[in-house]
Parts: sequence; structure tokens; C-alpha cells
Amino acid sequence: MKKNSLSWGWLIVVALIGGAFIFFMDYAFRNYEVVRGLFSGTPGGVLGEVSANSEASLAVKAELSARISMLLFAIITALQFLALAIGWIVISAIKRSTELAKVRIKQLDNAEIFFDVPLYVGLFGTVSAFLVMTFSPQSSRLIAYSSTLIGIIFSLVLRVTVQYPLRKKLILAEAEEQAKTTAETQVSAANTMENDK
Repeated sequence: MKKNSLSWGWLIVVALIGGAFIFFMDYAFRNYEVVRGLFSGTPGGVLGEVSANSEASLAVKAELSARISMLLFAIITALQFLALAIGWIVISAIKRSTELAKVRIKQLDNAEIFFDVPLYVGLFGTVSAFLVMTFSPQSSRLIAYSSTLIGIIFSLVLRVTVQYPLRKKLILAEAEEQAKTTAETQVSAANTMENDK
């Protein structure tokens, strides 16, 4: 029960950090021209005889599309961190398991999907960027490239720093278990032959 609550605790922490990241991005978008420029591309202008604060101005529409793009980027990034955390939690549970090494290797094979979830979220970000492209080409490229890159990096981190060392450790443990079983079988067979004499 304690292990399960620990996993939920990590998920809650990551979700809170993701929420904080989204709020930070919104704050940075509202207060820093550099961040706003990443998502809007060019400063918006007003055409014709429309007041600058009018709903019909290009500046207001560009601001809205940039804000939607920024929120999409922040949500996809937060989802990728959540996917990374879930993968880490699943692998940690396998690492802490007291099962035989052979069973844990099978569990690790079964958990393979969790190494690819950041890639799938990155793919979702890329597809979402194509939808954003209709109203904000500048930010769609930012979303597409960054979500794909983050997904690749997170998947690679999970595979290289978590999966590979654990698999190596489990393969060695399985070999030791097999050697121990073989030695016990040989000793048992030798004792049986000695008793038969």
C-alpha cells in the first residue's frame, strides 16, 4: 500500500509542477514581449479605421491566436513531463519488485510502451501544430519542433538511464539464479547417487 501511495504522490507532484509551468508560461506571455513574440511572430497591426482596442482589429486576433498557441505548447510540454514521470514510476516499481529476475525481465518487456509515451505525446504536439498552422504559422513550427524534440529526448532518457541499466542488472541476476539452480540440482543428484550406493 505504501508503494502505491508513493507513486500517486509523485504523480501529484508532477501534475502540480505541470500546472505551475502552464501558469508561468501564461504569466511570461502576458508580461514579456520576447515570449509573446515566440508565439505571435510579428507585432499585430490594425488595418483601416478600426480602434486599437476593437475586437475586429488584427492585433487582438493575433494576440488570441498567440495565446492559444502558447497554452497548447505549455499543455503538451506538461503532458510530456507527466509521461516521463509515469514511465519512471512504472520502472521504479519493477526495480523494487521482489519477483525472480526472469519475471522482472518479462515485466520490463511489458512496460516497453511507457518508454514510447513521450514520443506519442510529441507526435500529438506535431499534429496539433498542423491545426494551429491555419492561424499562426510562426508558433506552429515552434510547437511541432519542440514537442517532437522533447519527446525524443525524454524517450531516450528513459531508455538509456533507466531501462538499459535495469535490464543489464536483471540479466545478470537471472544468470546467477540459473547457476544457483543448476548447482543445487547437481548437488541433489550427487546426494541421490551417493545414497543409492
